[in-house]
Amino acid sequence: MRKIIVYDCDGVLFNSTEAVKGYYDFVFEKFGVTKIDWENSSALALAMMGTNEVIVRHFVKDDALIGEMLDFALKMNFKQFIHLMEPKPDIHNTLETLLKQGRSLAVFTNRGISLGYLLEHFGMGNYFSYTVTCMDVAKPKPDPEGLYKIMSQFREPKESLLFVGDSMTDYMAAKSADVPFLAYENRLEDSTVITHHKEIFDHL
Repeated sequence: MRKIIVYDCDGVLFNSTEAVKGYYDFVFEKFGVTKIDWENSSALALAMMGTNEVIVRHFVKDDALIGEMLDFALKMNFKQFIHLMEPKPDIHNTLETLLKQGRSLAVFTNRGISLGYLLEHFGMGNYFSYTVTCMDVAKPKPDPEGLYKIMSQFREPKESLLFVGDSMTDYMAAKSADVPFLAYENRLEDSTVITHHKEIFDHL
């Protein structure tokens, strides 16, 4: 039985594309940096799965400016973009049912400090008993460090986990830790794909 269900945040719990675009447009414009071309699918994918540092360093080459932008991004309040976030269909009902079944829920994300108030704003804070963000690990996804932290926290072996993600960084983290994985709304290598949260009950 899968006792611990681990969710990625952006793209899985939420449709956050517009919020992420707004966030990086705001930061880049603040420092006079050319905005990311959102028509470029590779750039969009990077913005959706990378940490602030990875994203800024990819598009900005001036080390001093990078430092200023990262410091600003760290202190900036993401709450001004929350209205652009949209919970995925039936996610609340799914999480509630999983808890009633006696399972524990966790989040493993490359999002940072904003995760806490994002979950609270959308009424998900009480569902998750443990969260791992990029602030909690030395190496964010695709490194599996966060999954090992979750195993340690719950004192459960890898076979007891099920990780639901939507990106290659999620897939690679799960693969490296040999943790069972479901791909949400995205075909990732040899992964089983689900297109709706309620489908998770077919894979527990």
